[in-house]
Amino acid sequence: MTYTDATAVAAIVRAIEAEQNFVYAAGLAGVYLTGRAKRQVLTQLADHQGRLQVYSQMLEPSSVPAPPPAFEPPTPFTDARSARAALAQLNNSLVGINADVAANTQAADRAFAIDGAQLCARAAVQWGAPSQAFPT
Repeated sequence: MTYTDATAVAAIVRAIEAEQNFVYAAGLAGVYLTGRAKRQVLTQLADHQGRLQVYSQMLEPSSVPAPPPAFEPPTPFTDARSARAALAQLNNSLVGINADVAANTQAADRAFAIDGAQLCARAAVQWGAPSQAFPT
């Protein structure tokens, strides 16, 4: 479905921007991660790229924000620990953003956003964030 309601469009635009930032940050984080963590970030990178495409299809092409030229992560990436912390924080922020999309969309789009919120909550914990009832 293509949304034109201003509230729904704003929520989806925020989700697209957050997904764009996660994709950029995952690329940065991958430099510092090895082994299982590297495989995990690559899997999440592909998942978030897919989510970005789905969210973009919910809007008229003219409403889809262009990817930013760069993204400043919430904390600088200097090693594996800082990469994990940033990924945890970004995933936590995506929980609320996905919940906002769910509140403003319908049917399969709502289910997609709810699934995204759940996936991001689990991923945040996997990266070391404490479990929260309502991650932010």
